[in-house]
Amino acid sequence: MTISDLRTFATFDGHGGKVSKRVEVLDHEPPAAGPYAGLVAVRGEHPLGALDERPADDAADLARGVPSIGWVDPATLRDWYRPDRVVVSRLEARRSGLEPGTYADSRGRGRVRIDGLEARLAPDGRPAFRALAGPADAPVVDVPLPTDQAVRLVVVRTVDEGLEVLTAPVSPFLSPGRYAAHDADVVGLPPRPTTGDVEVRASVLLDGSLHEVVRIDERAATIWLRQGDTEVPIATSAVGPDLVRYTATPA
Repeated sequence: MTISDLRTFATFDGHGGKVSKRVEVLDHEPPAAGPYAGLVAVRGEHPLGALDERPADDAADLARGVPSIGWVDPATLRDWYRPDRVVVSRLEARRSGLEPGTYADSRGRGRVRIDGLEARLAPDGRPAFRALAGPADAPVVDVPLPTDQAVRLVVVRTVDEGLEVLTAPVSPFLSPGRYAAHDADVVGLPPRPTTGDVEVRASVLLDGSLHEVVRIDERAATIWLRQGDTEVPIATSAVGPDLVRYTATPA
């Protein structure tokens, strides 16, 4: 197995829960008998109020906006995910039953195959999934995946070295664009043919005004809004899903 860029991220609830920030969880192991026993090391973009906090760069000052490293209680971390890229040999994939396809991974349902992204939106704005159960050649529609949990998207595809497994967090926001319409679908029944395409547009309510969403960069956790003639980036953590408005029109 070859592992490339294996990094773990989580959301840190700092300053009494008033500030939530995405941090990288480092793989440093504290001494079992030391003062950091049971804690994990994280790297963030601003002081976290962590135990024994220090700048990520020794030449930098410990100030807001400067990456810092510190030890935190794992109980203060949530929505863990690993945007992994793992390449598995064909022999190992066959032994583990790994097959190409798209999967979803959640805390409540575990890893299940999904029936693609549906055009309908979940109440919190995240793309809706349907879990598939049974054999690959005769899948049965299971219940929808939970929308109140962090869901990760797992894509398995064939590469020269074997099977590539890409894992990424599912954004709680749906990017503008064209999606297949599943209006004829009935949960609990086998998937039905799509009924065409819909064009989904999104806008964000800020300071009483709606601003068009140009695009969403999930990796950078950034939403680009159109304000006048310019495109302005804003952190997704600063926008609640309830502030996003969607319109879907037949394409």
